[in-house]
Amino acid sequence: MRPEAQRHLNRIGQADLIVGIPTYGNAPTVGMVVQTVLDGVGTDLKDLRVVLINADAAISYGTRRAVADAAADAPIQVVIGGYTGRLGRGSAVRAILQAALDLDAHAVAIMDAHTTSITSDWIAALTLPVLDGQIDLITPRYRWSLPTGGLGDLFFYPLTRALWGRSLRQPGAGDCALSPELAEAVTGHDVWETEVAGAGFEVWLSSMALTDDPNPQTGNRWRVGQGDLGEKSYQPRMIPSHFRKLFRQAVGTLLRQVHLRRAVWRSMPSIQPIPTFPGPPTTSPAEPIPIPDVTHLVDALMVGWAEHRALWKQILTPTNLAKIESLAVQPTEHFTFPPDLWARAVYDFAVVYNKGEWDPDGIVDSLLPLYQGRLASLWHDVAGLTSVGREGTVAAQAVEFEAARDYLLGRWETYLPEPL
Repeated sequence: MRPEAQRHLNRIGQADLIVGIPTYGNAPTVGMVVQTVLDGVGTDLKDLRVVLINADAAISYGTRRAVADAAADAPIQVVIGGYTGRLGRGSAVRAILQAALDLDAHAVAIMDAHTTSITSDWIAALTLPVLDGQIDLITPRYRWSLPTGGLGDLFFYPLTRALWGRSLRQPGAGDCALSPELAEAVTGHDVWETEVAGAGFEVWLSSMALTDDPNPQTGNRWRVGQGDLGEKSYQPRMIPSHFRKLFRQAVGTLLRQVHLRRAVWRSMPSIQPIPTFPGPPTTSPAEPIPIPDVTHLVDALMVGWAEHRALWKQILTPTNLAKIESLAVQPTEHFTFPPDLWARAVYDFAVVYNKGEWDPDGIVDSLLPLYQGRLASLWHDVAGLTSVGREGTVAAQAVEFEAARDYLLGRWETYLPEPL
């Protein structure tokens, strides 16, 4: 944290639990998140010494004012300030984790300032398993509506499951809780000048916790679990350039892990469940998912075909490229992007991202319109289903990634980069 906030932390001295909220222009939603956190602490964790920390990018002071106003009568210590290092969500979380270590906290929770569905029960649901010493990292298992939940459904979840052999439902979620031991390991990694300092933090954290061995002598990895939190509503930034940047950083980070942690996936690990802790009482909505208009997503794929076809020829196998090009003749109302084709295409991109001679950012940028086309198809598939039906569809997509691991291994071992 920056000096003024650091001095405040020094005066506090010690805490049992840190609840951190990284922010970047979140004035419309952060006040509600802060108030909900305070309600949850007051109801379920009132016997603990809790400190709320807002690490803000300081793009405008409206966010800090919203935090200060919501916390004006807080019964706990509240620290509001900027952070040092590269601007980004990951850097903000790192500052919060370091503050938790400085205060000798027994657990640290990170809450997403974009969330509009947070309830006071979330705080205890995420933190108690860590405070009780049962787990090192807990991530949420919640129903995240489309389109914002699409990256988790189609990319983060199936790829994490297939690569690392653990069925973690929301590896890219912005809400989580960590043990101090894991927080110390996270802050000590040399990743803070990469996309991990930005939107790549969550998928990197999940990959690191699922695959790193904190004690090689025992062979035990970090204890990772998930907590049921119900519905996730989210206020995304509506600027297209912001989503493109988020996509580039988060997707690029996970693709990079394919190389850095290749020893794990090359062993073809069996798929194991993740311990799931009960959260607040919730009911799955019985209403069917509405039928969307996905014309803009299909159009984005068509535009991408015109813009990126030359690069796609270098990334995709001829068979996969021909099948993707055949999608262009489908009418929007019957558009289908098969899940097995999507899995093989992602693996093509993973190989070339890591072993090719092309610009990695350009490779990820060219994957975006393919993702938009697959999202259009998924949305068609789940329209009219309940949330349970959607989960079945997402699970089937994950199975396709698992089934295609031999394909990834074959491409990885035989790929030779084309000359530029």
